[in-house]
Formats: sequence, C-alpha cells, structure tokens
Amino acid sequence: MVSAIDTTGAGDVFRGAFIFGVLNEWPLERTMRFANAAAAISCTRLGAMNGIPTLQEVSLLAESAPL
Repeated sequence: MVSAIDTTGAGDVFRGAFIFGVLNEWPLERTMRFANAAAAISCTRLGAMNGIPTLQEVSLLAESAPL
C-alpha cells in the first residue's frame, strides 16, 4: 500500500510496466504485480515524468507486496 499524492501518469506507467512483463514473457500474475507496483509508486510522486519509477524500485515493491 502507498499513500497517493498525484495519479497523473499512473495509467501510462502501468501500461509500460505491463508491456515490459509481456515482452519478458513473464506469467500473467507476475506481470500484473509488477505493473501494479509501478503504477503505485508513480502515484507517490508529483507529475507524470517525475512519477516514473526505476526498475529496481518497482522490483522491490512487487516482490515485497502481500498477495
């Protein structure tokens, strides 16, 4: 769970992360966890461009989030 500040760009970040998972041929569950984590992190920052998280940030959240 994150505390949302700004949701601008969250959908774009989700789609980009989802495509990343698909291109890496991940299972759907892993892809969805990763994309949701990416969008969640983006909501914790102001603005669309500033909201784009790093691969490491997303991986850490996706791996630590409860099922």
